[in-house]
Amino acid sequence: MPGPGVGYTRPSRVARHITALGLLWIIFSGLRLIPGLALLVLGHTRFPYMMTPLPAPMRMFIGPFLGGLGLIFSGFAIAGLIAGGGLMAHSPWARMLTIVLGCISLIHFPLGTALGVYTLWVLAPQGASVEYQSLASAN
Repeated sequence: MPGPGVGYTRPSRVARHITALGLLWIIFSGLRLIPGLALLVLGHTRFPYMMTPLPAPMRMFIGPFLGGLGLIFSGFAIAGLIAGGGLMAHSPWARMLTIVLGCISLIHFPLGTALGVYTLWVLAPQGASVEYQSLASAN
């Protein structure tokens, strides 16, 4: 009688972790969208505190600066939402987008760093490309 696990092929690391990774990217990016939208609103709204104590050149700089920061934060958050959804759907383009976003998120300590390391651990090793392409072609 064969032992336990004989004839059973264990799924690859990519197959075991791809759904969790996609879900984490969606959650992380959803949370990052909140400050991005808040900065966009602050950049395009003229609050009373921005009018009185600041000199005119500073007032003219702060609004567009906050709006630009909000646009950058929101852009990365939307890209992360797209990447997470693509991972969960096993889209062929999602692996490379997620690796790029994972590298960028390494500088966002502590949660972004943890997610970036996890992303690179799942998607970047040798052979992960072939494993992901086999998952993508199966769908």
